[in-house]
Amino acid sequence: MRFKGKLVSFEIDMAKYKKKLHDQLLEDLGRVAFAWLDEVLAEIPEWSGASRATFLQLARQVGYSLSISPKVISREAFGARHGQGSITANKAKARYTFTYSTDLKWLVSNEYKHNTSKNDPSVFHRLLRPGPYHFQKKGLAAFERESEGVRLPNPWKFLKLTNHRIKAK
Repeated sequence: MRFKGKLVSFEIDMAKYKKKLHDQLLEDLGRVAFAWLDEVLAEIPEWSGASRATFLQLARQVGYSLSISPKVISREAFGARHGQGSITANKAKARYTFTYSTDLKWLVSNEYKHNTSKNDPSVFHRLLRPGPYHFQKKGLAAFERESEGVRLPNPWKFLKLTNHRIKAK
């Protein structure tokens, strides 16, 4: 008795899928960080440019055009020294993050307090808009809103089908 058949096997091209995943997550991370910066910087008033300049490192990494136009003598360089920001993409662990931090004392203070006292040495006395800014909460809301649309690439597009003919006696 002869037996004929057809078997279809499949495999996912993991190398292509991982590359697509990496490229897409990097793009999504940049988009989310961009939206975060938009929301956060809307809350940071500009006087000397120092507070806004703390965001320069992160802004440059995601291609965000951060304009700083001080109303008084520029303290942009000072602010830039007091802010850190980065994008990290660990392809092996599939971990994609952006970070921002600052130790600019009046920005930190204005994030949480309504600062108007001229007696408090941590208060920058020419505030255009005394705090609290709550830019972290607003940034988090923007992050969550923007990251809702992040999806993994469709693995079916990387599926390789192979037909096998079976002949048995």
